[in-house]
Amino acid sequence: MEGISMKVNVLLIGLNKTFISSLERADTDYQVFLLEEEKLFKNNPYHNKILKEVRYGDYQQSEGFMEQAIRWHKEVGFDVVVPGSDYAVRGAYKFAEKIGLLTPGERAVKACTNKYELRKECKNLGIPHPNFSKVKNIHDVKAFFKGSKIVVKPANRRASVGVIGIETIEDIESAWKECIEADENVFIADRDFNWEYIVEDYIDGYEVSIETIVAEGKPIFHNITYKETTKGKYFVEIGHTVPAPISQEDSNMLIAAKEQLLSGLEVKAGLFHSEWKMSSEGPKLIECAARTPGDYIPVLIEQAYGFNINDAFLKVLQQKMVSHPPTRNQYITAIRYFNPKPGRLIKIEGLEIFDILPQITNYEINLKVGQNIHQMTNSWSRLGYYSIKCKTLNELNQIINQVEEHVKFIVE
Repeated sequence: MEGISMKVNVLLIGLNKTFISSLERADTDYQVFLLEEEKLFKNNPYHNKILKEVRYGDYQQSEGFMEQAIRWHKEVGFDVVVPGSDYAVRGAYKFAEKIGLLTPGERAVKACTNKYELRKECKNLGIPHPNFSKVKNIHDVKAFFKGSKIVVKPANRRASVGVIGIETIEDIESAWKECIEADENVFIADRDFNWEYIVEDYIDGYEVSIETIVAEGKPIFHNITYKETTKGKYFVEIGHTVPAPISQEDSNMLIAAKEQLLSGLEVKAGLFHSEWKMSSEGPKLIECAARTPGDYIPVLIEQAYGFNINDAFLKVLQQKMVSHPPTRNQYITAIRYFNPKPGRLIKIEGLEIFDILPQITNYEINLKVGQNIHQMTNSWSRLGYYSIKCKTLNELNQIINQVEEHVKFIVE
């Protein structure tokens, strides 16, 4: 009937606060039902007016949640099921398939949840990627090392956890130990997990991610995000710019490679966040995820294009039309993560600039005076950020320079 708004029931497996808040701004009347690991939600509770109910279940490398979710579906009737994080992807889409809902497709989900499986697909499909090998022990890593920089990493983890650069043969023992002993503490369930590992050549060049919406097997929206990471042993993402200020030629090559990947993986529908290095030989795929991107990238996209990518994500999984996905941005947006020197924090100077500059859209600092600052090793160890929205790249760079000149973390 005219004037009646039909609610869309979303089952979100794995809490993603940015995802839920983005649905508040959508033109669709969503209500979210969250299934989360009990330990994780109790450590990080969350409330939102569109979050209707939270239930607990084991989904991280487990299908323990499945019976609970089936009972819940009989009560509620879910219209769409999505993962909120990497560890929820396989479970979420397996459950969606079980209750007759659309998913990205089994081949795509398998490749986008394990870097070794993805590398094998790339090899078969002709997608450029680093030279790689699966490794089970330190001897395998040593056998792969030929004198140039390599990277050892878990094949099925997230957030740069356990990703270590190796420059000399003397680095291998400590790097391997750190890789296999990496822990996510409060961000992971308290049970045994099966981790796999790969080693690959380090690829020089700038880094981007490509966020793509696929409907009925065809890409309908691409965004390229320019990424900045820490240098050296670790590869922590400390900055994103949307859209990436790169040449049209590079942009065309990257999107062509992404579309070749999606076609090869027989993607049906969904949102795919892939990371690439633009090397002297062209684009090379680093990883690809079948989920919404993290690090507030959906917010940056929404501010830059006026396009709610998470709303579009849910629409294509429901086989609904996404009206007029944009091809051009109106603004350029960015997020920068603070990267203070290690030491004991004495004070933070210059924070007033965040309230003075109208281009600053948000900021957050997770630090207290007296706290010890350690070197960042993965995304979980970051200490805060600020985000920006500008009309031009020149204006954006000026704002970043002003913030860096004014905001000082004084340590001893």
